[in-house]
Amino acid sequence: AASDGGGVILAFDVEFPGFLRQEPRTGVRAVRYQVLRENVDRLRPIQLGVAVAGRDGALRGVWSFNLQFDVDVDLHTAKSVDFLRAAGIDFPRHAAEGIEAGALGQLLAGSQLVGWHERAPWWVAFAGFYDFGYLLRMLTSEKLPQNFGGFDVSLASFCPKRHDLRDELPHGSLDSLARKHGIPRRGLAHTAGSDALLTLELFLTVAGSKFAELQAHPQQAQPESSSGWWSSSGVLEEMQKSRGNWWGGTSAGGVDDAWDAQTMWYQGAQQQPQPSLAAWGQAWAGEHWGCGWEFGTPLVPTTAIPLMPR
Repeated sequence: AASDGGGVILAFDVEFPGFLRQEPRTGVRAVRYQVLRENVDRLRPIQLGVAVAGRDGALRGVWSFNLQFDVDVDLHTAKSVDFLRAAGIDFPRHAAEGIEAGALGQLLAGSQLVGWHERAPWWVAFAGFYDFGYLLRMLTSEKLPQNFGGFDVSLASFCPKRHDLRDELPHGSLDSLARKHGIPRRGLAHTAGSDALLTLELFLTVAGSKFAELQAHPQQAQPESSSGWWSSSGVLEEMQKSRGNWWGGTSAGGVDDAWDAQTMWYQGAQQQPQPSLAAWGQAWAGEHWGCGWEFGTPLVPTTAIPLMPR
């Protein structure tokens, strides 16, 4: 990332186990939010994927956090679980070794990745209504606010600079739009790390010039809604190597050497204390995150993003 602390882009994706209540056809935001709230409050997320680029557009890393989810206990739709299983999701391992979503959310909430401050990153999603909903639930460990207004205010307190690519691209799936713009997918579709990376690359392709202009003149950006562009700049400064009690999972597929991917599993979650973010920044002491290639076989150390305390 840039040494002056300027604007990092953080694209993310959440994989979740379907819809207990189907999305309404209406475009009325208040109605859509009540359906989202019912689904998010009752379901557990399965994966959180994060892809990070510096203000120069250079890729800094891709991570996939595998969350605790037990198909024998947790609510889900069979169709969605079958779909994700076919995409490569290892449900037995999620049940045995998955990271507790609330614990990960607490660590994120205590970092400079969220909150109102000059170094906050830009959070980017594709068709991200549910992604932001699950992210807020993870950050607060509470049910979502009763109405959309409360949701918007709460989300803004954590992610003041956020953007949904669907604003520029109202039609088409993530894959079809990526193909249209000549962007190849790396990794398996419908896994969070791969989807986050594709979202990031699509964002840089279709909205990168707008982002660069706002970085140069942040005063031109005004917050208008829960999606769209927000003023000021953010940063994640350097990358560092580490590994420990968080282990990398692997899946089939190939990946360019030009990007890093890590899949996080918590080894012995029931026997060991919850880890801090020590491996993502020198400000913490305690358990470490472990590193591994998401789309390779060796569990080898690679780079990680430092999260500095707020």
